[in-house]
Amino acid sequence: MTRLIGYMAILCLLATMVGCGGVTSTGTLAYISNSQGSGFTVFNVNTDGTLTLSDISPQNTPASPKVIQFAPNGKWAYFLDQGGTTIYGFTRAGNGTLPTQIGQFSTGPGASSLVIAAGSNFIYVALPNTNMLAIYSIDQTTGILSQVGSNVVIGYAVQQLVMSPGGNLLFGLAPSSQTVLSWTLNPSSGVATGPTTLPVGLDPSYLVLSANGAYAYVLDHQSVTNVPANGSTLAYSTPNIFGFNVLSSGVLDPMPDSPFNENADVNGIYPTNPVAGATSHDNRFLFVANAGTHNVSVFQIASTSGAQGELTEVLGSKTTINGVPVSTASPFDCGYTVKPVACTTPSFVTVSNANNALYIIDAGTQGSTGRIFQYQINQNTGSIRAQNPTSVSAGGGPAWITIR
Repeated sequence: MTRLIGYMAILCLLATMVGCGGVTSTGTLAYISNSQGSGFTVFNVNTDGTLTLSDISPQNTPASPKVIQFAPNGKWAYFLDQGGTTIYGFTRAGNGTLPTQIGQFSTGPGASSLVIAAGSNFIYVALPNTNMLAIYSIDQTTGILSQVGSNVVIGYAVQQLVMSPGGNLLFGLAPSSQTVLSWTLNPSSGVATGPTTLPVGLDPSYLVLSANGAYAYVLDHQSVTNVPANGSTLAYSTPNIFGFNVLSSGVLDPMPDSPFNENADVNGIYPTNPVAGATSHDNRFLFVANAGTHNVSVFQIASTSGAQGELTEVLGSKTTINGVPVSTASPFDCGYTVKPVACTTPSFVTVSNANNALYIIDAGTQGSTGRIFQYQINQNTGSIRAQNPTSVSAGGGPAWITIR
């Protein structure tokens, strides 16, 4: 018996990935870009989806970061500074640290977004101040960037870029022109052919590409559908979500039932100001953060033939507990009523690699420190509920989450 207990103790010490009756780290890290700080707050992603501060946090950098992207080969990390004037490159070590700066590469003022090709060989940067797109090649030995030709004039102020998982398509959102752009990419030269343009909405705010690249969804601040009140008077409005099937050419084909709409909450209030979204990595659910109403709308993504990509909002039951309306249906409160640490201004959404957790950035009004609100995802229905703890401190001005 003594020998058996000893063996079990040794196994528990070694079981860093499996655990011994408790929650352990998955070995995956979540990097939070601190736009009001000087680097990244880093968390371990645990098996139950909760976040705990990593012993490598913080990772300090020469400038406040706006967004960080990791090369798919795992060797390098690149981020834009908050002013959008420079790309900073770093090596990435096996433990997740960013030990060595590769270099600083000028982009000109106002760069808004950066994405990396699936082959880890090219970087694409949106330059909305000049309506241009910049392309850089990545040296496969050093990670050093070299610009490919001159900046490409595209004629649109692109604020967001999204890369297809296969790396052959690039999408851009130009809110001021109410336009989605798409390019086909040459995997050898990096050259972007296009763009093909598609008008969308009134004030498009965010472009979501499904994890498999088959569907695209555009959120909109102003485009709404009127909802009858009491069966007659048009008194309410609900945000529109524009859905598209992504063709192999990069063309976006509107889904038959698009636009889709968001349901009212348990008090009959419709969401406002959708600002960010993400799909689960198994392409089953879409999560939308509504900044105006401090809540999250969740949709099931259809996979049946003839209706692929169509959205159906998660339903549930409504009841009253101690005089307070309670619902298990979407939209879900994102912690606005949880005092003293409340979710006041949700601004970014991402899903854990295991599809069991949702993370929402709240740059908020809690002093100078923002927070990450964390939720458990019901993988059968898509409904969410707060984790314990409901949130973790994320440093100054959290702006972006990258899970690697």
